[in-house]
Amino acid sequence: MKSLYSAVKRCMRGFPREIAPDVWEASFVFDADFAGFDGHFPGNPVVPGVAQIMAAVLTAAPDREARLRRIGRSKFLGMVLPGDAMRVNAKTSRRGDTLLVTAECATRNGPCAHLKLFLDP
Repeated sequence: MKSLYSAVKRCMRGFPREIAPDVWEASFVFDADFAGFDGHFPGNPVVPGVAQIMAAVLTAAPDREARLRRIGRSKFLGMVLPGDAMRVNAKTSRRGDTLLVTAECATRNGPCAHLKLFLDP
């Protein structure tokens, strides 16, 4: 899993930027050689949902290594294909010792994921 996290991190274009208080944005491009395409799916590569989750974690916690505590209600809405640019918009808030992240992922074809994540910062 750590190697997939590193592969997603390499797909990030630039650094996440804060576009409003506690709202972060980042862009990712998953080239054809992205490790997540291995076996997902032969002849029809699609970015796995776990890679989209990792992209949201990287966007929401740009200055630290955060750990995913749990995934709340989340929905995958569209496919991310090789070469697609995926924009992640992540809103963060504190809930005790947990960082709550609500993230929207989208490509030029529209939304691809709505994620609710709970992180250990």
